[in-house]
Amino acid sequence: MIELGLRVLYPITFMNVETQGAQETAGWALFTPDRVLGWHPTLGTDLYDENGILFGRSIYAKPVGPKLLLIGDSVTARAQILNGLANLMPPEITFLNGGVEGYNIEQEVEFFFRFQKDLRPDAIIHQMHISNLNARRQLMRPRDGTIRLYSPRVTEVTINPTLYKHSQIYRFLIANLASRFSKDELKASAVESLRRMGDYARDNGIAYHLVLFPVLEPLANWTAYDRETRDYLLNAARTLGLDVIDLDPVAEQMISVGVDPKQGPGDNWHPNAQMGEAAAKYIVERMPSLLTIQPRREHFKSPLGSQRADPMATR
Repeated sequence: MIELGLRVLYPITFMNVETQGAQETAGWALFTPDRVLGWHPTLGTDLYDENGILFGRSIYAKPVGPKLLLIGDSVTARAQILNGLANLMPPEITFLNGGVEGYNIEQEVEFFFRFQKDLRPDAIIHQMHISNLNARRQLMRPRDGTIRLYSPRVTEVTINPTLYKHSQIYRFLIANLASRFSKDELKASAVESLRRMGDYARDNGIAYHLVLFPVLEPLANWTAYDRETRDYLLNAARTLGLDVIDLDPVAEQMISVGVDPKQGPGDNWHPNAQMGEAAAKYIVERMPSLLTIQPRREHFKSPLGSQRADPMATR
């Protein structure tokens, strides 16, 4: 009866357990387990370069001028807003896509310090998401064939594949008891991460801007949790003295005139190209300094020249 009840009341899609990549050993090559991050993209592959940049979804100016680094989760990684910014901003700017699917704020910041900071960007746009006060789990099968669950700041959990395949009770226990964080813990880690980024940017003369991406539904339809998350992240950023732009008015305007901002039907989390363009315009209007980014006086040796022969977008 418990098994049946869970299948009805708590389908696995509600449990925040990522199953993509768990079925195929080959998918493991794209991820690397990490005790702090939980996992990170494997670097030096056809997706991410050695500096944690999605080079196929970045835009490189030739010759290289000022560098704008975008960090965040899947909204950043899918590059709709990046492409919109590139259409509005000066052609000498290089746009580096440092987004990682499934990351929260703490992971995004740690990934930056671990792999991206030596790029010495001239400006950073950090795109937060309403969903970022979560700690997602990644279920993967490494080369030894053992399925394990990975989550930030938690030692990996070995999964029994037979029970996971057939028992909803087992899946429920894994999703809800393994690597679970309280809401207060996630709030505290997010604020500390934003403080860390803000301090680093100020100390190194880097323009650091925050953008908050909304649920792509009218605000009146949001859950109480999502509305509270929005208010919390906006207030936290402003308390830290950080520039922050809320993109909810952009989505509200598009929806009010009958324009769908979603990447796909039912996808309330990811923008399509129209939403990306509208969001970029809104960002530039409120952060006009982006249009006049200047190279910093001192850069480390650019790693761009070491990349393979041009699978990248070029302006």
